[in-house]
This record gives sequence, structure tokens and C-alpha cells, in this order.
Amino acid sequence: MIVWSVAGFVALVAGIIWGSKLGVQFSLSQVALKALPVVILGGLTSVPGAIVGGLIIGVGEKLSEVYIGPMLGGGIEIWFAYALALLFLLVRPQGLYGEKIIDRV
Repeated sequence: MIVWSVAGFVALVAGIIWGSKLGVQFSLSQVALKALPVVILGGLTSVPGAIVGGLIIGVGEKLSEVYIGPMLGGGIEIWFAYALALLFLLVRPQGLYGEKIIDRV
């Protein structure tokens, strides 16, 4: 409950700052969709995981655009985060810092 409360508060502050800096328009949904791979990568119940996931996604997007982009024609940073999130869902579904839940029947 504490993690969700802190995450909600951080999202509130980030939304207020983002809205006052750039304005509020329909294209903000792209920013919200960028948060989904970060949460998947870090784990749904972990604030440090979200921070580490955001750093991994941000650095990975830029590095992939610089090194892999010229070979594939560019535009990699648009879909790189989702591809990385899909990889993490296949390998480690709970994320980096998420709790592994084992149900015994």
C-alpha cells in the first residue's frame, strides 16, 4: 500500500510539472505509454525497480538508436522499450525487483 501511495504521489507531481512546462494536450498519451515498459521492467510493486527500469530503458533507447539505428534505418527508440519489456516478460515476468509469487496446489 505504501509503494502504490508513493508511486501515485510521484505520478501526481510529475504530471503537474509536465503539464505546467509543456501544456496538457492529447499527445501526452505517448508519454504515459512509455511508462508501461518501465513498470514491467522494474516490477509492479517496487519503486527502486521503477527507477532502475527507467534508467535502463532511457539509456538503452539512446544507445540502440546510436549503434543499431544506422543499420536498420533509424526509429529504433520508438519501439525499443516495448521489445525490451517483451523480452523481460518472457524471461522474468515479475520484473527486476518484483516479488516472485509461487502458488502451490
